[in-house]
Amino acid sequence: MDTINQAIVVAHGSATVPHYGFLQKTYDKRPYQPLVAELASRFAITDTTDLNYDSAMVYHLCQQEEHCLLLSLVGKFFLLFDSLVDRECLVEQPATEESRAVFRTVQQHGFVSIDRTTLERHTCLVDDEGVSKTVWEALFDRS
Repeated sequence: MDTINQAIVVAHGSATVPHYGFLQKTYDKRPYQPLVAELASRFAITDTTDLNYDSAMVYHLCQQEEHCLLLSLVGKFFLLFDSLVDRECLVEQPATEESRAVFRTVQQHGFVSIDRTTLERHTCLVDDEGVSKTVWEALFDRS
């Protein structure tokens, strides 16, 4: 959790008075383009990021299977889902060759996978009412 909380403070400038302007600036720089290009050589890839809600770059990957990959804009953290729409299908232990290939590629680019238990933990980031945000809310989804 220390690594996650440090990334939150660095990205937002503060955990108690966070600034979200970095999201658009980071997104516009396309910092993960080498990873995306590598994935695009194997998968059909579509960027479905919506910065009104997402704190991550959201990619749909399709080959024989469909996956949803979230790359946090806060730090080098990722989630992989076995569904484009169902966020209950989090891949923690990749079971297919395609999901293993995504995991391997993303990890080779220095990203760390976040497990379901960690997603539910609270971080140092607080909202306007002083309520601590979960890892899911802080790293991936602002809605």
